[in-house]
Amino acid sequence: ALQRSCGSGCSHSFCKVCLENWWKDKPLRPVQSVRKVLKEEPPLNLALRNLVETFTEERRQTSPSPAQPECILHSEKLRLFCEDHQDLICLVCRDSRTHKDHSFRPIEEAAQELREQLRRDLTPLQENLKVLARSRAQLEFSEAHITAQARRAQTQIRAQFKKLHQFLREEEESRMKALREEEEQKTQRMKDMMAAVSRDMEAVSQSVSETEELLRAADASFLLQYKTAAKRLQQRPLVERWDQEL
Repeated sequence: ALQRSCGSGCSHSFCKVCLENWWKDKPLRPVQSVRKVLKEEPPLNLALRNLVETFTEERRQTSPSPAQPECILHSEKLRLFCEDHQDLICLVCRDSRTHKDHSFRPIEEAAQELREQLRRDLTPLQENLKVLARSRAQLEFSEAHITAQARRAQTQIRAQFKKLHQFLREEEESRMKALREEEEQKTQRMKDMMAAVSRDMEAVSQSVSETEELLRAADASFLLQYKTAAKRLQQRPLVERWDQEL
């Protein structure tokens, strides 16, 4: 709650919400000055507010980090990474029949290696995103070129038909109509292709963002999500350059 000065010059400060609750539950109402503080908007005590914000920020920075995740089967700390199951396990799991003759690695070591592998899997997708961006730029240029080309053709056609007799005017309109239809078809095709490229970019961008966010996660959290992320990257098809269809 915001800290407020009482406004009477006595330098007293109160939490407005606490003061309102106290007033509501009070069987005997005190002096009129308190009622006035509650009804009016008292001035904000900036010094006290800054002090509270500083204290809150210091407490947040010194708060302990989240506890290490525990095994859902044995309620023990997850301390090892099973390479056969590609999953985190505790020491009890390691000695169980389920993980007999399996290979185990420290969490930090496994996370570092798999993080590098995920980076390598991510690289082609990042490059593909660049290719799509270049393709969209080329499509935008092609659309502008088609429009400009159509405008030039219109000017030329009109100039030619002005020199002809009346019987050629119908031919002029026929050609103009065909030209407009051609322009609309080509322009619409460019728009459709750009929309498709944008959808591909959005899907690829989402995969890249999700993977990059996972790469910044803590080791245990990263390993818990690694299989899903790696499978998602491997299943994401790479899109070819759209400008090859022009």
